Amino acid sequence: KKMEEIPLICKKIVDEGIDIKWYIIGYGSAEIEQDVHDNAKREGVSGRVILLGKKENPYPYIKACDIYVQPSRYEGKSITVREAQILCKPVIVTNDPTASSQIQDGVDGVIVPMDVDACAHEMADFIRDKEGQARVVEYLETHDYGNEEEIEKIYQLVGA
Repeated sequence: KKMEEIPLICKKIVDEGIDIKWYIIGYGSAEIEQDVHDNAKREGVSGRVILLGKKENPYPYIKACDIYVQPSRYEGKSITVREAQILCKPVIVTNDPTASSQIQDGVDGVIVPMDVDACAHEMADFIRDKEGQARVVEYLETHDYGNEEEIEKIYQLVGA
C-alpha cells in the first residue's frame, strides 16, 4: 500500500473495535510523511499511527511488536519479512505480485487484499484470531528460516 493509506486502514480497524497502535519504521519523502500525518489527523488516529523514521537497528521494534505488517504495492524479496519470521512474529503482507513467494498464507503469515477496506477487514480478523496467530508463531518457532548469511547480518546489526 502507499504509506499515506496506513491511517485509513488503521481507522477502519479501530472502527471494528480493535485498540491498535501502528508504528511505521522507515521513511518516505517529506511530502509522503506529511500526508501520513495529515491523513492520521483527518481520520482521528494521530495517536495510533506513529512514524518512527529510519532505524539503524529495527530488531528491538520488530521483537516488541505483536504483528509485523508489510503493506506494499510491490516488494521484491523482502528481507524484513524474513527477519520478522526469524524473530517468530506473525506477518501480514498485502497481496502484491511477490506475496505468495514470501508467505504461505495461513501457515507462516497472512496475505491480505490491496484494497483499503478489504485489507483493514482481513487485518482486523487476523488481529482477533489469537489461535491463528499462535499457529503461525508455533510454525515459525519450528521452522528454520535463517541461512548463515541472513543470521550473520542480523548479528552484526544487533551488535552481537
